[in-house]
Amino acid sequence: MSKLMESLKKLGEDAILLNAYKRDPESVLRRQGLNDEEIGAVMTADIDKLNRLGGHADYQMFVLIHHGSGRKERTL
Repeated sequence: MSKLMESLKKLGEDAILLNAYKRDPESVLRRQGLNDEEIGAVMTADIDKLNRLGGHADYQMFVLIHHGSGRKERTL
């Protein structure tokens, strides 16, 4: 499993990590070891890019994306 997919999986399993992500998503993703392209794909919820970067074109992922700018959370 790619680092990107491992990081997204952790967000779905670890409530403390998810809360930290909601406060400062970019920092949490950087601490998880993601690169700028991966972080950009998560932050823009670019499903095609997430699948390509994750190496799993058919991988089903569910992650809450929260940008902290008053927008509601979205499930991908």
